[in-house]
Amino acid sequence: MFRIKIAGLVIGIENQYEYVSRLCEGYKIDEEGAAFCVAATEQEVLKEQGQSTEKFPLSYCEAACLYRKICLKLVDYHGFLLHAAALELDGEAYVFAAKSGVGKTTHMKLWIEAFGNRVQIINGDKPVLRFMEGKLYACGTPWCGKEGLGNPIMAPVKGICFLEQSRDNHIRQLGAAEVVGRIFHQMLIPEEEEAINRFFDLVDQMIASVDCYLLQCNRERAAALLACERMSGGKGKEE
Repeated sequence: MFRIKIAGLVIGIENQYEYVSRLCEGYKIDEEGAAFCVAATEQEVLKEQGQSTEKFPLSYCEAACLYRKICLKLVDYHGFLLHAAALELDGEAYVFAAKSGVGKTTHMKLWIEAFGNRVQIINGDKPVLRFMEGKLYACGTPWCGKEGLGNPIMAPVKGICFLEQSRDNHIRQLGAAEVVGRIFHQMLIPEEEEAINRFFDLVDQMIASVDCYLLQCNRERAAALLACERMSGGKGKEE
């Protein structure tokens, strides 16, 4: 067993395979106690492997099981998983959600191209979002997509942006109903009734406290500049 710290929480991990330990290396801490612990049985790991479209190694499947368990448990601590890319610019987090293949990673890299060392990637694929002291934070985790883009950092969320591909760049703020129609496709939703109720309360709180946008964009630097200009309130200036 080892312990990691993500989203401000110490979490214990009981692992069978060394892959999980290596994956979490940058998040390990040497502290006693934990908010909670997770483990995956052999049956759960085999089930995970059987449900995947590719026959991933059992070590990879254990890691997937463990992260799912962590994210479902986070609901008890005002947190949840969002399938998105999250980066930090000048102390604030910007989160980009989209269907697979639309270009989350590409858009994130455009921000790095435009703003240089002012940008840090929080998580390139599956960040944790957690309310702490009334603010929503985007938090890095070891599970950050096949490209491994992420850091053990967190920052308060300035805005959430849904991406769509387009020849031209347009951005607009979304109303609550539009956000609801888009956000649940990118989330891991609990199955237990009590957890579901807490989860939906968190989503309501997120929609009420964080501005959300739709960005229809191409893959040019101008898309990043437009998104930052609108989402940051004009604070983002190109390097």
